[in-house]
Amino acid sequence: MKRFLVLDSLRGLCAIALIVHHSHIERSITELTFFRNASQFVGLFFALSGFLIYRRYIGHLATPRQLGDFMITRTCRVMPLHVAVLLFFIGFECLKQVMERYGLSLNYPAFSGDRAPSEILPNLLLIQAWWPGFNALSFNYPSWFISVEFYLWMIFALTLFSLPGLARKLFSVLCVLAFVALYMDINLLPRNVLWGASCFFAGVITYRLYVRLHDSTPGPIIATLLEVGVLAAMYWVMTEGEQPLTIELGLLFCTAVLIFSYEAGLVSRLLRLRVFPALGKLWLSIYLTHAAVIFVLATGITVAAKFSGLSLLVDRPGETSGTMVRYLSTGTALNDNLLMLLVVVAVVVVSMLTYRYIEAPGIRFGQHWRQGTFFRRRKDDQPEQV
Repeated sequence: MKRFLVLDSLRGLCAIALIVHHSHIERSITELTFFRNASQFVGLFFALSGFLIYRRYIGHLATPRQLGDFMITRTCRVMPLHVAVLLFFIGFECLKQVMERYGLSLNYPAFSGDRAPSEILPNLLLIQAWWPGFNALSFNYPSWFISVEFYLWMIFALTLFSLPGLARKLFSVLCVLAFVALYMDINLLPRNVLWGASCFFAGVITYRLYVRLHDSTPGPIIATLLEVGVLAAMYWVMTEGEQPLTIELGLLFCTAVLIFSYEAGLVSRLLRLRVFPALGKLWLSIYLTHAAVIFVLATGITVAAKFSGLSLLVDRPGETSGTMVRYLSTGTALNDNLLMLLVVVAVVVVSMLTYRYIEAPGIRFGQHWRQGTFFRRRKDDQPEQV
């Protein structure tokens, strides 16, 4: 089955943009409007997931065995890495508790606020983003995306299995209803869930368009103009558009997925260079580990500031009224941007390790579970990503 290397590259670059978005370094590129709104790229993750999942499983969810294999594959795709990062955050809270007994305290008491013990089980079950009573951004806050995504996968699979004749229409209806609820600000479900559902099922529709238009691949010049045009439109909306940007960007993300799926323009040729698909391969590890890496670096700088007396931290008002955001600050724009580069490199290095030792083995475990070949594993097994 063809692998869309350019779409992988886009996903990797969006994951890098999210590192910048969450870093909060005072005089660095994190404060550019584009990166301040880069959290919206999660919508592209949802759209790509709908596109690729539908492509992979259409016609392959007709029996209970195939449905079971789907659930095993999806669970093993995300749960090992998700649980590993969650355990890291829980372990750090335990360390803070020990430090507090010896009179050493950081910004907040251990196991308080968004890291309260009551948030552990919802995170473990990936339900934190689905119920207003839970904190969707607790512990490893980027995992809210996995929370929404995981159960969208289950809804997709159960619909395709139980109502194969109506599935396409139902996916379209779910897409429209989610977009309408976002537009009308209907809060029957949390907004992040509606955002994920609208983009995911829009991605499903996008794949159906791709199939219908597959024989009409544009030439290099037209394809390049389309690629540059959709990227420019995304940049304009993210820098000049009025909040909230979810609906406009959701449609633009699906347009970008469709255009770049043809891999026909000069931008696509650039994105096929080795470094970009390599980032795409690491996208999930980058996404799920970047908050932990940023947290460790920020904690180290906080401790250094306390013991050295240097002014390395600045509190500024957040976008939400009454909130404060802590920024790292070295005092100069050059050093702040070098620090930003260090953060990106650190996240990528950590992601290479987590991919090799957690994510890829989890995927292979799922493959062997489905095939009943636990005792015939080979080192050259290649994990299948979607």
